[in-house]
Amino acid sequence: MRAARFATILLAVLLAGPCVAPASAQTVKPSRVALERQIITAFGRDDVRRALLLIDRYLVHWPNDGNMIYNSACGHALNGDRELAAERLLEAVRKGFRDFDHMEADEDLRSIRDHDVFLAILEARERIRETQREQRPDPGEGISVPEVPEALVPRSGRGSEEYADWKAAHGDRYVFEELEQQRLHVASTLPLEARQEMMAMLRRQGGYLTRELFESVQPDWVFLLVPSRADASRFDLDSRTAGWYEHSRRMLTTADIGASLRHEFVHVLHWGHMDRLQQQHPMWIQEGLASLFEEYEFSRDGEVIRFKPNERHNVVYDMVRGGQNPPWRSLFSMNTTRFMRAASRLYPMTRSIFEYIADRGMLASWYRNLTMSWERDPTGVMATERTFGAPIEEVEQDWTRWVRARGPRDDSIGTGDASIGIQAENDVDGCRITLVHEGSGAREAGLRVGDVIVRIGPRSIRSTRELMLEVARRGIGEIVVIRVRRGEDYLDLRTELKPMPRQ
Repeated sequence: MRAARFATILLAVLLAGPCVAPASAQTVKPSRVALERQIITAFGRDDVRRALLLIDRYLVHWPNDGNMIYNSACGHALNGDRELAAERLLEAVRKGFRDFDHMEADEDLRSIRDHDVFLAILEARERIRETQREQRPDPGEGISVPEVPEALVPRSGRGSEEYADWKAAHGDRYVFEELEQQRLHVASTLPLEARQEMMAMLRRQGGYLTRELFESVQPDWVFLLVPSRADASRFDLDSRTAGWYEHSRRMLTTADIGASLRHEFVHVLHWGHMDRLQQQHPMWIQEGLASLFEEYEFSRDGEVIRFKPNERHNVVYDMVRGGQNPPWRSLFSMNTTRFMRAASRLYPMTRSIFEYIADRGMLASWYRNLTMSWERDPTGVMATERTFGAPIEEVEQDWTRWVRARGPRDDSIGTGDASIGIQAENDVDGCRITLVHEGSGAREAGLRVGDVIVRIGPRSIRSTRELMLEVARRGIGEIVVIRVRRGEDYLDLRTELKPMPRQ
């Protein structure tokens, strides 16, 4: 068998260690983390051509990155270039890529699964592992080597490294802080009031998550970067992708310290827990849990949390009313690729499922059942049936009744609806006013172009979507107190909501 002969050669090559490529003659390097993020975003938007161009640029400066060469193989496989994909896959393995189980299941490599190179790597996999086990040094008699569970050992100092690199390059423009309780390095250009509120949110949400779900914070320090408006574009942060958490880099980057940060911070703690348990929960669970925390409020004592519907609710309501929601069994068994390709529908649906579970008072017990039953059923079906004591189809039917009973939510502002009378864009700590309409409540209250809205009544406003949701639920004639930042000063302005003017 040709693959078998090739596997023997491959085994010898791999055990000799990764190849080392000569350093590039180019000395001006782009930001590594920003370039990596642009590549991820390009793949997420199915722009494989752009992703491959960016990977080629990346590899000019970091030619020995096996994981990035693996991404190149995936891109060429998606483009149908089998030979080049196989060539890059072999190169990735030679440069140190070793996640063969992921490779075997990766849908992006489907087109080369019957290629000799792919088959040879899989055939060599077990022999490589066995040889490496045999090559481990004997500690010797009389030497005690404590056995530390691998999942409890911090696997990466990358978050601290990224933080140190950013501090060295941007120390004069950013404020650098540490939140030791949550193992977070933080860099931002936020005003003091916004930073204090952000830190308080992280402590409170982190406390709840560790108390109710994840037992403790992540073992590794994570770098939380809130980039300036100028730097945000380097990370492809925009209205579609306001933030992201990259676990391999131990780095959370967000241009929105509201819903986006609340969402991504769940990923930080969840990944830390999965590492400790040596489990990897499916994408519907990861994104459903994170989306759940986009909108919530705590009781006065901070012990009880109530999750609130956001703009995702109406997507689910329309799906359920039209019978277009996929069955739970099908959703729960989706792989990452299928889930992400339908993200616009499935993020709202998974948030709704977890909001329903929480509304029934079963969120903590459901998650405990998931971790206990994961080896037998990683999809979450068994966890759901154990938690509710009923077949999953019955639980799903109750959820659809619950969604219908809630009805649609007003999540937009149209002509004639109550409005402040402004146009705005996202800023680092709120919504910067770009236009104030004549005759509007905003004009009468003294709001100006350039003011940054940071609060309406008791609610913090950190993005235009949060601004729209808060105003949409109010009525014409209502008086609200709008807190704005004007330069470095803060003002509280009483504003009457008036009908939205015709555009």
